[in-house]
Amino acid sequence: MKQQKGFTLIELIIVIVVLGILAVTAAPQFINFQSDARESTVKGAQASIQGAMQLVYAKSLIDGSDAAATGTVVTENDTIDIIYGYPAAEAASATTGGIAAAAGLGTDWASSATGATPNVISFTPGATVNATCAVVYTEATDASTPASVTVDTSGC
Repeated sequence: MKQQKGFTLIELIIVIVVLGILAVTAAPQFINFQSDARESTVKGAQASIQGAMQLVYAKSLIDGSDAAATGTVVTENDTIDIIYGYPAAEAASATTGGIAAAAGLGTDWASSATGATPNVISFTPGATVNATCAVVYTEATDASTPASVTVDTSGC
């Protein structure tokens, strides 16, 4: 009698079922593209805000308005409100703008500003504000304390 080597049909079905169960439970852990995309978007906005902040500060140094508590700096496209040479923590308006206008953050970013001193504004991707998936810009408090940018991606 000839000896056959290989799997039986039942063994093959069991292996396929086990692999299917593993794929269903493990795949969402490894393929989480949506949150990675939101996190990358927030980090990109952070870089944009930091770049705009430095450009506006350089322009205010040239204009000699870096020590003033308030003022404006005219860029190529916008008039930016400044606080001690850095962009003000405000969203863009029809006539002037703060950090939102300087960084070019459009209507696809939701913003939430506080009226506290120093003024703080946070930007989140999408239509609603999410404090755990946001870029937070804090304006300068005086001529020796620069503006700062932080990012929280824990809830993205």
